[in-house]
Amino acid sequence: MIFLYIDYQAIGQRIKKVRKQKRFTQERLAESLEVSTVYISQVENAKTKLNLEMLVRIAAMLDTDPGYFLTGVSYQTKDYLKSDIALLLQECPPERRQLIIDMAKLIIKHKEIRR
Repeated sequence: MIFLYIDYQAIGQRIKKVRKQKRFTQERLAESLEVSTVYISQVENAKTKLNLEMLVRIAAMLDTDPGYFLTGVSYQTKDYLKSDIALLLQECPPERRQLIIDMAKLIIKHKEIRR
């Protein structure tokens, strides 16, 4: 049997972050979703688990990709991998960084030749 770990704490923190960025209060979000402010607070603080339908509704209300709440990565933005790549490069010794850059250039060049 395969178990999937869902980090409700991280999901709640991301919802709270986006809600505040979009200048929504808990009250306004709750009213829009026809739920209580207590429920929104519990979701944001991982005191209750939200279902997929509610996650999608919250995402729609906050005009955010639902996947962002699950993964912390927004695939809607053009640069969604920049931070991941930067982090990987930071962890590599200098000679490996150059190797990675050289390989990326080869891949890009190969792709351009095939067109």
